[in-house]
Amino acid sequence: MVTVSLGLSGCAVNQAGGGQGGEPGTGERSAQEVFTDFMDAIDDTVQQSGAEWPIWDRKHTAGFFPPPCSVHAREDGRAYQTQIEGGPVDDPRAAVERMKAHWESKGYKIGNIFDNMGGNTTGIQINARSSRGLLVQFTPSSETSFIKVVSECTLDPAADKKTT
Repeated sequence: MVTVSLGLSGCAVNQAGGGQGGEPGTGERSAQEVFTDFMDAIDDTVQQSGAEWPIWDRKHTAGFFPPPCSVHAREDGRAYQTQIEGGPVDDPRAAVERMKAHWESKGYKIGNIFDNMGGNTTGIQINARSSRGLLVQFTPSSETSFIKVVSECTLDPAADKKTT
């Protein structure tokens, strides 16, 4: 089972103003294309993470319902999102460095890297964004690891329906 997260720990889905210069937020891609890229990003991050992800199964595509996001106006589109929990990694810093290098090789722009999550959370978090606006977040730790992915925003009305 994949846990769907509707909150974003400090990362906004809103892509208002997107579409400038053909960059993220244009919303023109179909829900199917956006969903496929979303699932591929999860799978790729799982494969590169160095952790075990017992609840992740690429074949389970049902039950995703994307919350609103913005392309041209407030909440005029939809973006798929999820967070999954996995096992520990032996060296979280090394895992982040490997993921950073992998994402850079894919052309992702590396965002914030939080070296100490503080409080009751251990680990490091790295954020990256694809050229189309897909957000991917990896939080490895010696206890539990997390992956969060938020797709680009699509204006396709098909995204208004739960995936089957």
